[in-house]
Amino acid sequence: MKKITILALHLNYGGVEKYISSLCKMLEDTYEIELVVTYKCNPAFEFSNKIKIKYLIDEMPNKEQFKSFLRDKKILKTLKEGIKSVKILFLKNYLNIKSIKKINSDFIITTRTFHNKLVGKYAKKEIIKIATEHNYHNNDKSYVDALKNSLKNYDYLITVSKELRDYYKNVISNVKVVYIPNTLDNLPNKKSSLKEDNIISVGRFSTEKGFDDLIDVFKTVNDALPNSKLYLIGDGDQASIIRQKVKDYKLNDKVIMPGFLSQSEIEKYYLKSKLYVMTSHTESFGLVLIEAMAYKIPCIAFDSASGAREIINASNGVLIENRDKNKMAIQIVKLLNDSNMLATLSNGTLKTSKKYLLESVRKLWIELLEEKWKSIWNKCIVKVKMNILNY
Repeated sequence: MKKITILALHLNYGGVEKYISSLCKMLEDTYEIELVVTYKCNPAFEFSNKIKIKYLIDEMPNKEQFKSFLRDKKILKTLKEGIKSVKILFLKNYLNIKSIKKINSDFIITTRTFHNKLVGKYAKKEIIKIATEHNYHNNDKSYVDALKNSLKNYDYLITVSKELRDYYKNVISNVKVVYIPNTLDNLPNKKSSLKEDNIISVGRFSTEKGFDDLIDVFKTVNDALPNSKLYLIGDGDQASIIRQKVKDYKLNDKVIMPGFLSQSEIEKYYLKSKLYVMTSHTESFGLVLIEAMAYKIPCIAFDSASGAREIINASNGVLIENRDKNKMAIQIVKLLNDSNMLATLSNGTLKTSKKYLLESVRKLWIELLEEKWKSIWNKCIVKVKMNILNY
């Protein structure tokens, strides 16, 4: 059985980490899989006992603790955390390099530019190297150049959206750029009844997700439909800003923010929701949209997010142009009040989500891995035949 090593920074909550979990599920019956994880924490997503997990550092980074002590002017604690931070940073590089040099797998799959650079420089030449890209570039030249420069000695760059594939094909020439989408592990047994006037949104509370705009949108929606609620699932560095806006609008009992939840825990909120709303400024691939559609929930999003443009169409939801918050609020109210239109869109959601089921995406990965392996094998056969003829 051929072996794959996947490199990860951590296995906490996050889109990349969910991607790694799904990738393992797709390939674990065909390949031996090893995860080399820099920071240790309890995995937020499911991994079977077939997956071997090796942790390099027995803790997570202390960035937040350091910032907290610095902000509170606690000098000694700041100094202590600063020394610890430098140590962790040193170990991050040292232990990854040491580990990468020892890898004897047939394939290495990376999910971050940090690992790309180290694998290109220190991994054995004969190993097939595959980088995966999950972020939208926002036409940031420095970001694109960093990714491009990290791919020395790589064979493939896998993008999670068609738009990213088409973009990187034009700027990266030393690797083959391939589109393989994110995947939905399975279809849930339960579906939303679409009866309650609730909307839901899930994600990391960071600037690019635009959750502060979502609160503005929901304020208008709730003024029109006082019984409506917003389930806002997640956490992050923008949490305090979002909570303050909720408080300012006096929506504390209308906006439910339970923090990070497992997929099974989120389900109860999906089942009570009529619409999924995405207000992201950018999104490489809208996996949360696919997950919502699996519960037959129509989706509405700003078209600034390329991931939303790739998934949402007239059969399963609505795209709002120019990040027009008022127009989005009006459209949400309209859909919440129109059971016939909502039912029509709901019927289209399941068809969309099925395209991204694990088994369908698995075939794309198997084809890719076998393609490269067969190419190497054929070259070896040709070389042996030439040696025989020349003998």
